[in-house]
Amino acid sequence: MWGANLGEWAVYLWRKTTGLDSLFNNAHPGTGAALDAEIASAFEQHKPLLFYYWQPTGLMAKYDLAPLEFPAYEDACWQNLLLADGKMDCVSGFPVSPLGIAVSTPFVESNPELAAVFEKVQFTSDELNGAILEMSESKRTGDEQAMVFLRDNPEVWQAWLSDEAATNLATKLGLSSTGAISTEATASSINVSALASSFPSWSLETPLNNALANLVQNYGDVFRTISTMALTYLLLPIERLLTVIPPWLIIAFVTVLGWFGVRKIWFALACGAGLFLIGAFGLWGALIDTLALLIVSVLVTVVIGIPIGIAMSGSKLLRKTVTPVLDIMQTMPSFVYLIPVLMLFGIGKVPALFATVIYALPPLIRLTTLGITQVNHEMVEAGRSFGSTHLQLLLWIKLPQALPSIMAGINQAVMMSLAMVVLASMIGAPGLGEDVLQSIQTLNIGQGLQAGTAIVIVAIIIDRITQAFGQGKRTRQKNIEAGRRPIG
Repeated sequence: MWGANLGEWAVYLWRKTTGLDSLFNNAHPGTGAALDAEIASAFEQHKPLLFYYWQPTGLMAKYDLAPLEFPAYEDACWQNLLLADGKMDCVSGFPVSPLGIAVSTPFVESNPELAAVFEKVQFTSDELNGAILEMSESKRTGDEQAMVFLRDNPEVWQAWLSDEAATNLATKLGLSSTGAISTEATASSINVSALASSFPSWSLETPLNNALANLVQNYGDVFRTISTMALTYLLLPIERLLTVIPPWLIIAFVTVLGWFGVRKIWFALACGAGLFLIGAFGLWGALIDTLALLIVSVLVTVVIGIPIGIAMSGSKLLRKTVTPVLDIMQTMPSFVYLIPVLMLFGIGKVPALFATVIYALPPLIRLTTLGITQVNHEMVEAGRSFGSTHLQLLLWIKLPQALPSIMAGINQAVMMSLAMVVLASMIGAPGLGEDVLQSIQTLNIGQGLQAGTAIVIVAIIIDRITQAFGQGKRTRQKNIEAGRRPIG
């Protein structure tokens, strides 16, 4: 697995000069967090992993990683690699950027001593990696971590200062002449820390992290198998089918569907024009990826959500048990459960599918339960008086009467699934959200507006059509209840 947004030139360098493109696929994780989750998952499962990364970062200090040895950086080879047409055969390591502290000219003129110190300040990559990891895991601010670093590494900063300045700083830090922390300074810092909060120190962080690590280590292969099956038998077939169908046929189908749903010619033509505009923007491939993920996620949501809603409508105990779970699913930030999903299923379309289903499932379950529980009690009693079984009551009375509410739930599930396309791109799933994410990362407002417009067009088309079919069912039901002949 490869991953990191270091630019096409870096991908070109590795693929064209090392031959690694014949052994590895270049995977785009979407965000640095998704890449970190994939690396952590592979490391916990003791899986082989090849990736390129940047430093200083805490991840480089967290795991015992073995860097590949490359030739030293050669400027002539590097420049030729960036401009070559694929015929270069030289290999160069990446250029190393030394740490620099930028200050203004008036600052240098006013503080020549500090400017002289800044010229000497330099850290090794391991020092910075370790400090960043310690700061993030200990939840320290930059100032707090700086004080810890100064206390723990006097041999580093003593080389930057004169003997007098080094002695003064050691005194301020509570260090002895040998570099050890004095007892008074330690006790003082402990007392301040103890007085900082009057609450007991409770945390679920460590046990939850350990539980996730054990789950990944022991059952990671099982979840990866599920991921492969979902990708092979659900996502890829639908994506290939949509890719094979000519774009004009899809546009014509949606136009006709819009006419049958809304019964307005202008809306049908607007649907076709909107899809044509997406293709003209060069986003048809991204649209296909988004539609494939949307179709599969809605199908999975319907298969799971409607049976649960039916079961909840017939059991008060089940409603009391499942309702708090639905509340958590609707209110919990998606990024929280994306971390374990990424580590269990890997980056790409499958974790995006699971995240979308979790996000879209609650409204369908709630509206299905609501629709069935609100069925006219007299109709149910009439069915029972004619000897209908529970299954017959469900199939011939409750579900038909609750169909408008269920259709509204499906509409909400579809719209909420579509709302996840940008989040899906952040965990490596291709689609319209990927262009939005790239525009954010590169500050390309034009690209972002184009992709955003495409998402809005798809959302309006899907919302209006699904609402129209749901309202049609509701109209027919009202006509039946009123004793009139159904329309259409």
